[in-house]
Amino acid sequence: MLQQKRQLLVVFLAMLLVTLGAGCSLLPEERVDAPPPLLSPPEVRTVTYPVERGYIANELRTLGRVAAVRESTLYFRRSGRMRELLVEPGDAISENQILARLETGDLEHRLRLAKIDLERVEMQYQGVKSLLGLEVSPYELKLKELEKEKAALEVERLEAEMEASTIRAPFDGRVVSIYARERDAVEAYKTVLKVADPVELEVQVTLPYGTDSNKLVRGQKVLVNVTGETWVDGHIHQIAMSEEGTSSFDNKPVVQIRLEDPNIPLEFDSLVKVTILIEEADNALLVPKAAVRNYMGRKFVRVLDGDARREVDVVVGIEGDTHVQILKGLEEGQTVIGK
Repeated sequence: MLQQKRQLLVVFLAMLLVTLGAGCSLLPEERVDAPPPLLSPPEVRTVTYPVERGYIANELRTLGRVAAVRESTLYFRRSGRMRELLVEPGDAISENQILARLETGDLEHRLRLAKIDLERVEMQYQGVKSLLGLEVSPYELKLKELEKEKAALEVERLEAEMEASTIRAPFDGRVVSIYARERDAVEAYKTVLKVADPVELEVQVTLPYGTDSNKLVRGQKVLVNVTGETWVDGHIHQIAMSEEGTSSFDNKPVVQIRLEDPNIPLEFDSLVKVTILIEEADNALLVPKAAVRNYMGRKFVRVLDGDARREVDVVVGIEGDTHVQILKGLEEGQTVIGK
């Protein structure tokens, strides 16, 4: 009897294990993600450049304005309010033409009276002079002469004041710019108009702040883009200071450029591209700018010598757009490492 119970228990456990195994086979299989593969670090890429010889130049590229060689800024010699502005930009003008006037109050009236008084005194003087030695003494004649001189000085003073209130054209030409309008209050000696004679032209370049004008000299070579891809030779004729700032601190250097061939046509008041050749060198020892390092004022390069690398201090010369001239520290044929 006991043995039968043991046999039944074994059969029951066997059936239970089979049932549990079948139930587990119905469940979804659990997936275990494999660990991601480790990426290999990128290979260190060394950029190298050969030390070689070639041409290098330091150039200043900018825009210039075609201006007249004969150009003048005009102003009143006294302060006041603008009464008349008789021209506009682009107007043709002739020498001594009145271009603008200030309000003068009764100045014109006083000048007319002074001229009349001078004429009266002149007539009296001539009358007294004709009677000298008869009815008039030399003393009386001298008094009339002084009175005439006084009247003439008054006319001269009023005429100068009137002229200081008037702007006249200094030569035949054209109005380039106007910096004030009618009814504006105008200060003495402040630019009101700019006029030019467009017969003879040049290119003017106003240097931006920060430009070292000490590197520019008269006669320096210049290239001027006159049309399309056409560049012509020119030279620096003069370096002056602009006069359009409100103070001397605002004035900038202006480079006046003349073309080597004066017969090449230029369009007045147009803009042209200009390249000023500051310095150049043939057969210079060159490396790319990317190879020169600068640390606290020290300039050096890293030289690749076989598998070895070493730092070498260098002295640089001309710095171009892409390359640097090496004056000391390297030799042709060496290999330098980029940054």
